[in-house]
Amino acid sequence: MGLSDTAYLILGALAERPRSGYDIKRVVDVAARHFWTVSYGQLYPELRRLSEAGLIEAEPGGPRHRTVWRITPAGREALEAWVNDPTEHPVELRDGMLVRLFFSDAVGPTARLELARRLAARHRAKRDQLAGVCQQLAADPSRPRMHREVLRLGVEFHDFLARWYEGLTARLDEKEETR
Repeated sequence: MGLSDTAYLILGALAERPRSGYDIKRVVDVAARHFWTVSYGQLYPELRRLSEAGLIEAEPGGPRHRTVWRITPAGREALEAWVNDPTEHPVELRDGMLVRLFFSDAVGPTARLELARRLAARHRAKRDQLAGVCQQLAADPSRPRMHREVLRLGVEFHDFLARWYEGLTARLDEKEETR
């Protein structure tokens, strides 16, 4: 059975501790959103497939009538094989706002400059949000180290993008002044 990256994300979350679907979604939204997204529409069918494959199992009687899932030994083996798999995945950056910027020559210099300013502000805000999550994780030494490291990558990535957009804003401002 071929598993999706989302399935492996679920296995990874459950390898840390048993969780409900809601708890898994929260892990993604809080700590992994800067590099992976999962909708409830993806999550629950994936949980069902993993259960049918014997890679996870439901614990009876979870809190608030939620099903709590735990990884099975077969699930741990699948996760370990995936982590150790040397096959590379392509790096993709999907950003609808960057698509807007790419075509912003069509709308004129004022709108283009404002878009660049908004994008710089967006990345500063995301950097600050991730830095706050990093501080929370650093305060809890029981949290996995790689969660902190990957979040740190997110902080540095958004810091880089904020500075790049600030530079773009300055270049666009300068170009408009010379007209």
